[in-house]
Amino acid sequence: MRFLTALLLVVSFIYSASAQDFEKKETSQDLGIEFVYPVSWKPTPKKDGYILGSEKLEGFILIRVESYKSIKKMKEVMDNGIVQEDGSKLSLVNELQPMGEDGLAGMYEGSIDEKNVRGFMMGKLDKKSGKGVVIIVVAPQERFNQSHMDALKTIARTLTFI
Repeated sequence: MRFLTALLLVVSFIYSASAQDFEKKETSQDLGIEFVYPVSWKPTPKKDGYILGSEKLEGFILIRVESYKSIKKMKEVMDNGIVQEDGSKLSLVNELQPMGEDGLAGMYEGSIDEKNVRGFMMGKLDKKSGKGVVIIVVAPQERFNQSHMDALKTIARTLTFI
């Protein structure tokens, strides 16, 4: 029994140490959020969120914190996609999928700087505070892959409202 306990302690220590090598935590008291991100992505704080760029993958992750009164309102915003003054546009490919009671997710396609891009967006609502976080990972269409989605899912899975 002692051997099993010691083995479990060693395994959990190794896992904890290796997880620290691959992920880092970011906390923003001003925005009221905390999340973990893969170390190959570097976060830059912005007024309303973060933008993350990767050392290994083309593309970026955008995290925006906004006020939402309900999941229905968040859905309306996510259904509309993203349209920028510079002509950049991302549109929802198909229906948004629910992620539990307080989240939504969907695939997007469009163009940024006249390049075809693909994106995956997830939204998470904190009903208590009325805050919502929308996270999107975007990359050139031909380069977008599971690694992009995994990075976003790491952030979304670990995101907490503080």
